[in-house]
Amino acid sequence: MRFALALGDEVGQALPLAAAANESFKRARRDCGDDDFSAVYEALRPTAAPAATAVCFDFDGTLGDTETPAMEVAFWEIAAYLPGASAENVESQCRPYMVENAGKAFEHMMSACEEERAAASLPPIAEAATALSGGLVAVVDKHRSKFGLPPLADVAGTPLLQLQKEETVAALAKCAVANEGVMETLVALNSAGLAYNIATTSGKPRVPVCVDAASLRPFFPAEQIHSGESDFDPPRFKPEPDVYLRAAAALEREPTNCIAVEDSGSGVGSASNAGMGLIVGYVGATHIPAENKESHAQMLLEGAKAKDGRGAEIVITKFGDLVPLAMAFEGRRPGVHWFTKDLLAKLEGPYYLK
Repeated sequence: MRFALALGDEVGQALPLAAAANESFKRARRDCGDDDFSAVYEALRPTAAPAATAVCFDFDGTLGDTETPAMEVAFWEIAAYLPGASAENVESQCRPYMVENAGKAFEHMMSACEEERAAASLPPIAEAATALSGGLVAVVDKHRSKFGLPPLADVAGTPLLQLQKEETVAALAKCAVANEGVMETLVALNSAGLAYNIATTSGKPRVPVCVDAASLRPFFPAEQIHSGESDFDPPRFKPEPDVYLRAAAALEREPTNCIAVEDSGSGVGSASNAGMGLIVGYVGATHIPAENKESHAQMLLEGAKAKDGRGAEIVITKFGDLVPLAMAFEGRRPGVHWFTKDLLAKLEGPYYLK
């Protein structure tokens, strides 16, 4: 426990996460003596026989609490170009904009902004970028500086989409964290012999950078990170099934023996279109406000992006509740109903069903 407390003091990790690392350290000392800290990596290997079930995780908003900072960066990149934005009102626009555009690609935000500018007889973003000035820019630059980003005037010659990708990676390298309960859940899945990997639309190096920043690298080496944007030519974005099919194949499992964990409608659609055996929705990250959790959960359950209309079977708010669900799915038998009231009674957080 001294190791856990030291982690909390030295690097600001939450005590539950530090305690999970401490348990791994104790296992490493028992099995590997006084070897260096790489012994902890050995301790993270599964302790049970390999299970038939595997888990494929989305990253942004699921494993990583990255949607909120990424959306805030996106807003302060596009804010200076929004028609009607001013030094007096732009800060109040930030949160509503983030909620409205959560889960949308930056290309969509740019397209919508360009349409609004054209309707207001304003020049395109690329032309306006070279003539920014005044109080609005000062407010935008103040908020950009919180993420270590340069003033707009210093990057005026960089295309906005390119800038967004580069600056999002730079910002997330400093502020990406794992969602509450992720580390403990991964340790539990390891102990049960369940393999897992990442199946994300987001590109590289964004996701690997976030994995490192969130202290998740021991669980996800490079070969366990699969990207719809970076691993296919042309890119295959969710709700297309490709990244989930790739992730399942990498784990040497049929999709029907895999659990997908998702926070977005497109992600649920991708998992459904890939034929994943169980789809678990998750609404516990900070980018989903408390007042929106139920409606967001219902959207995940509805499966509007799936070709067959299949949505998530269940949506959880506590990440650790994935463990009893995964163990029940692993223990299922043909012809026997496994999604029981007894199973649901083991869940610690609120959950949503169809």
